[in-house]
Amino acid sequence: MRNVLIAALVLIGGVVGLFLPVHVFDGISSTVACGNAVSVDHVAPLAPAVPSAPTIAQAIPHADLTAACDAAISRRRHWAVPLVIVGAVGLVIGVVALTRRRGVTRGR
Repeated sequence: MRNVLIAALVLIGGVVGLFLPVHVFDGISSTVACGNAVSVDHVAPLAPAVPSAPTIAQAIPHADLTAACDAAISRRRHWAVPLVIVGAVGLVIGVVALTRRRGVTRGR
């Protein structure tokens, strides 16, 4: 029973990790939303991070926000997807083992 609970918690952690929003620092003063590990939002990184009027901020080179978002989402997927897989497999194995164990004890 404890193994099923642990597998369920791992699965929930992976699913939450997939759906939590991903943000990157824009290099000036705030963050830019990138979507989440399931659905990527490339509109926000493409929006201009500086006002249209010429300012000193335009002279400073800006990071490629689309590449930064892609890297952040990739990092999120690298740990969330394995958690979902391990949690789902562990949950299935735990439930099958639990039902077999209960079936054997009731059959005697």
